Amino acid sequence: MMFDDAGFERNDKVTGREPAQRRDKPAEPLYDREVPLTGTTATHGVLHDWLDGEVDAMRASEVEGKSKVELWTRINAESEMLRRRVTPVGVQQRIMASLPETPGATTSWYKQITPVSAIAIAVALLAVGALIIQAIR
Repeated sequence: MMFDDAGFERNDKVTGREPAQRRDKPAEPLYDREVPLTGTTATHGVLHDWLDGEVDAMRASEVEGKSKVELWTRINAESEMLRRRVTPVGVQQRIMASLPETPGATTSWYKQITPVSAIAIAVALLAVGALIIQAIR
C-alpha cells in the first residue's frame, strides 16, 4: 500500500514505515495553448523592438509587413492625441461648482422628502397594499 502525502509532512518514525518514493509522471502534451511556443519569436521580436524604438520602421515593415506597421503607427498617433486631450475649462468649472462645499456634507435622503411627496408615497403604498389584498382573495 502506497501513501501519497500530498505535500504534507508525515512523522514516518512513529509509523515505522519508510517514506513513499514519488515517481515522476511523464510530461503530458499541452493542448490548450493560446500562443504557439515555436515559429513566431523572430517576427514578434522585430515588431516589439520597433515599438520599443530599437529598430527602424523600414526593417519592421520588411519583416512584419507594411500593414502592421501602419496600424501601430496610427494607434500610437491616436494614443498621443488622446494623452494631450484635456477637459475644457467651462466643463471643469461646472463640475467643481456642482460639488458640495465640504466633503460628506450631503443630507440624508429622508431629510429631502417634502410633506407633499410624503403624502404621495403613503397613498402609493396604500394602493399597492390594496392590490395585494385583492390578489390574495
